[in-house]
Amino acid sequence: MKTEHFVIIGNGAAGNRAADVLRTGEPDARITLISDEFIHFYYRHRLSDFLAGDCEESDLLVRSSEEYREQRIRLRLGQRVVRVDFPKKTLYLQHMEVIRYDRLLLCVGGRPRVPEIYYACRDRFTVFKTVEDARHFRRKLAEVDRVVIVGGDLISLKVAEVLVRLGKKVSFLVDRDAFWPLEADDGVRHELSERLTAKGIEVVGDDGLALVESAGRAGLRVSTRAGRTIPCEMVGAFFGLVPAVDFLLGSGLDIDRGILVDEYLQTSVPGVFAAGDCAQVYNPAIRNYWVSIGWPNARLLGEVAALNMLGQGRRADHVPVNALEMDGLVVNTCWWRRLQ
Repeated sequence: MKTEHFVIIGNGAAGNRAADVLRTGEPDARITLISDEFIHFYYRHRLSDFLAGDCEESDLLVRSSEEYREQRIRLRLGQRVVRVDFPKKTLYLQHMEVIRYDRLLLCVGGRPRVPEIYYACRDRFTVFKTVEDARHFRRKLAEVDRVVIVGGDLISLKVAEVLVRLGKKVSFLVDRDAFWPLEADDGVRHELSERLTAKGIEVVGDDGLALVESAGRAGLRVSTRAGRTIPCEMVGAFFGLVPAVDFLLGSGLDIDRGILVDEYLQTSVPGVFAAGDCAQVYNPAIRNYWVSIGWPNARLLGEVAALNMLGQGRRADHVPVNALEMDGLVVNTCWWRRLQ
């Protein structure tokens, strides 16, 4: 009897939960988990603690190599999938290796979003999404006195606090879309601005980035839409994430903002599923799609996808409610928006 090969692309909360469920359901199956990062599954929400020096890189890890071996899950780190041939059930890695699968789960997550209007500045932005980004951020801080934060997903709030603790002068540009993808009304933005100011962060309210220019040696000059100029040595860009699905374009998979899946997390290709914040999940009750945000929702979708890969017919038929919090101020969201 042929042993099935389950392949998961993505080493985050959704992918790892799915791998565990698949192993429980199919003790003899082959399971391969592929990640383009060189580090094991880790707590992304603790990267700001690592930046602050409150923990070591090893403290970020969720599980060790031994745990993968015990579960007989083959972990492929530092491997980027560049193409998928769905009719042939074949993945092509960047170094030309070919991997065949019986069932495939896409948990590719997101990449830092840079709105098109800021493309001219993107080489001067410092992003903060992965461990490697956090390492780079941490190394640069040794030569930095002033940082400008632009964009403003909620991770940026924690990073801004850390920078002040480390003795850096921080300017935070708060505009209408500052807390993307959250719907933050005027009252929420005002209260957040007050709390940032109370922590020693300079808030530039109701303004936005116009240009970032080199200003000699390691310096930068930020110009705002209102005509203000702010000198600094680093511009932290926090415009949220967009699904990392570029390698799937033209593959025959139905893609809108993310990977379109039904309420069973099945894509338009039989035997191929998607979970986590790269998946746009259809809900028949609301006749629309939703995308989850956050670790708990990613784990839940990973579990549902794995059960359906095992043929159990489990529905992901609820719209999760996300509560993101800063110092007791809670902003709820369940919708993913793309703002350009």
